[in-house]
Amino acid sequence: MKYLTLIYYDTFARFFSAIEDEVKKTEPSAEFLHMAIFPSGYLYMRAHGRKTKLLAHEVRKPSVSNTKVPEVDREKIVKYHAVAGARHGEKYLFALNKRAQAYVNYWEKIVESYDPDVVIFSGDTRIAAESLQHYLDTAKHRAKRYFFEQGPNGTTIFDTKGVNANCSFREEASSLTGIGYTPEPANKSEKFKRNPVFRGIDYAVIAMLRPLGKLPPEWDSMSLGQYPKSKYIKCVRHGLNNTTKSAREILVALQVPDDANNIHHNPLNLGDTALLNIVLEATKNTKLPIRIREHPLYRRRYTAELYEQLSFSDRALLSDATLDEDLAKAEIVVTVNSMTGLDAYLKNVPAVILGNAFYDHLPGIQRADAQSVGGIISKLLSNNLLITKKSQPPASIFAEMRARHFISGHYLDADLAVPASAIAKIITSNINNGKVPH
Repeated sequence: MKYLTLIYYDTFARFFSAIEDEVKKTEPSAEFLHMAIFPSGYLYMRAHGRKTKLLAHEVRKPSVSNTKVPEVDREKIVKYHAVAGARHGEKYLFALNKRAQAYVNYWEKIVESYDPDVVIFSGDTRIAAESLQHYLDTAKHRAKRYFFEQGPNGTTIFDTKGVNANCSFREEASSLTGIGYTPEPANKSEKFKRNPVFRGIDYAVIAMLRPLGKLPPEWDSMSLGQYPKSKYIKCVRHGLNNTTKSAREILVALQVPDDANNIHHNPLNLGDTALLNIVLEATKNTKLPIRIREHPLYRRRYTAELYEQLSFSDRALLSDATLDEDLAKAEIVVTVNSMTGLDAYLKNVPAVILGNAFYDHLPGIQRADAQSVGGIISKLLSNNLLITKKSQPPASIFAEMRARHFISGHYLDADLAVPASAIAKIITSNINNGKVPH
């Protein structure tokens, strides 16, 4: 059996190396070819004797393809990068479209020569994954596809259809009851100590290529400019000074702007201020404060417009608290598709989701759009909507989802034996739909 994998960083490379080792315990003749998007992933694989290629380098090589990609498909392939790199202008978009064709050309060469039996994707978006899927679809290649993503509470998602809102089990979640399932605590396994050299090389190469205009789009990210510290402190203080300890609040959870979830599964295209203003309008007849929670990796990095609005608003306030503290005061949580929505659900706090998520069909989750969100929030505040229609608490319902569809263990665990062996069992067995066996 031949396995083709798509990986990002050294952390992914470590995880996929463990999967390769587990597969070879039962299938010694198995072949693996690891396609690395970033230098750190490539160098880790090379350092550990794995067969690997650096995609950004390989795609630059001239190649001839019989697969001509229509413009509409090229736009789909590069959607993530077009949004994340919109600041670069029209020339960038033109270059992206050329790179989409180059990627498909390259995948045609690799798939025809290597002929994999199994293809394992890291995620299901961005140019490398989208172009590979496009070629496999166009060529009607026989390879079995699996999609890997880190899951909630120290778990792993490994699915045959996709990740996030593309998971095969998303709609099935509406039928979960939680009967007979006991909530499990989040995985607190020891995390491995990452060698900083690998990721450091990524940053060094990116810093060198960016000024030269040679940075591959798959290595680019949105600008991480910070809001001025003095103004940010003023914004935080405004929130603290207008906080009443006993007051209940509506919590709005923001996301990282260039996260794939926010780009691909945000049908209303809500940015930070747009999301806030929708909630302000939807709750204008209430007196509840609206607490804005930044993503931990993006503090001080949202738009200046947002922080200026929060510095003077009578109702909208910036959080300076922990997630548990925010959820303890939250009457309702509103988000596009942040994992905070699931965290709220597990604590019996009503969650209103304006985008698409793998958990948005769980019984009791409230899915909304710009027109319905006001009515849903009003009904929730009036206790006219139950958090769940089932007899079991949300934590038990999620426990059933976890048992049925997630793998125990996380790709950053120090000991990868549990998730790696589970994945090896799936890809070496005739298991339909990529579901984890009980």
